[in-house]
Amino acid sequence: MKVSKAFRFRLYPPAEQAAWLDRWSDSLRFLWNLAHEQRLDGLRYAKRRYFSAFDQINYLTELRADLSWMAEVPRNVSAQLLVELDEAWQRCFKKLARMPNWKARGRDVINLCEPHPKVWRLKNNGLHFPKLGIVRIVVHRPLEGTPKTCTIVRDGDQWYASIVCVIEKADPVPSTKPAIALDRGIINFVGDSNGKLIENPRRLKRALTRLAHAQRVVSRRKKGSRNREKAKLRVMRLHRKVRRQRDDFVHRLSHHYAESQGRVIVERLNVKGMLRNRRLARDIADAAWGKLVQFLRYKLAWNGGTLVEVVAAYSSQTCSVSSCGYVDANNRHGEVFHCLKCGHTEHADTNAAKVLLLRGTPGDATGAACGGYAEVRRPAKQELRVVRRGQRSAQGLGSSFKAKAPAFRPG
Repeated sequence: MKVSKAFRFRLYPPAEQAAWLDRWSDSLRFLWNLAHEQRLDGLRYAKRRYFSAFDQINYLTELRADLSWMAEVPRNVSAQLLVELDEAWQRCFKKLARMPNWKARGRDVINLCEPHPKVWRLKNNGLHFPKLGIVRIVVHRPLEGTPKTCTIVRDGDQWYASIVCVIEKADPVPSTKPAIALDRGIINFVGDSNGKLIENPRRLKRALTRLAHAQRVVSRRKKGSRNREKAKLRVMRLHRKVRRQRDDFVHRLSHHYAESQGRVIVERLNVKGMLRNRRLARDIADAAWGKLVQFLRYKLAWNGGTLVEVVAAYSSQTCSVSSCGYVDANNRHGEVFHCLKCGHTEHADTNAAKVLLLRGTPGDATGAACGGYAEVRRPAKQELRVVRRGQRSAQGLGSSFKAKAPAFRPG
């Protein structure tokens, strides 16, 4: 099979080349907004016209002839930007994402992607990029496979080259390693079904004092001054450090489970909806739950493993003993789980992970004994719910309603 793998190297452009890259970014930002406006105008007509990437690339020749500063940007880089805009619109039409946004200076980062491998080349300690010349690069590890695209990315005051290579490798043999379930949390980042608890490092919380001080300094500086730009740069560096620490932690953790386990089971969470909680939004974003699942998915695929997402409902209230499976909101008291029916006591995160393991294990759909429904006691806020017109009242059904309600459906 063919696998795409990205290699990221640090660039050290001199002041003149860095100025060129800044001007190219401004030109590409203008091109994005102009092409975006053209598509919006096409949708406003009585007879709608949907501009494709091919149509807008044809207009690019005329635009580069009229605007000399647009002609400074390599044509392939400009064309690739229009292709990315078209892909964003296609995701919008398929209802996979919202409509593309406008690009604003100082807020949105524009990447310079050269899609043709014969135009750019990496030799010794230099990257030859069209119209830019040779840029000093630090290649700290060798490339693998066939290089395809080269993208110059700006990260604050640093520049990087992201090179995507296509690697030919044999299809991975399905892993026979044991399965494990992970319960994600805020106090403990992960609690697995083997009883291991990994503390959440909370990188952002540790840096909040320094961030608050740096942001106050920015607010006291005069707008448009050099000192204000220096203060903003300090804030950016603090955020960048937190982001890199978080990514390093998640990479190491996902690598550990992808190498040691053949099947990883996680709960299916609506992280975007959970971020609407004002009290927990910062902690949830700092935990990077979605990034852990993203890293696990591709790392397990490379090693022949699988990632399974199961229903998360009542996992923290369900007893993990397969012969019990009793559900009650009063089973959990903080970080301690104590089943009111069978008396099973365990750490709440470990118990929830074992429940997820039962749900994600083939042949055991519910986690209850004999494959039947577990005894369920719904929380009071869900027992008394409004019923739509034309349906029988849930309260009038009495105990028969509870008996027919399964603890959860198989994921």
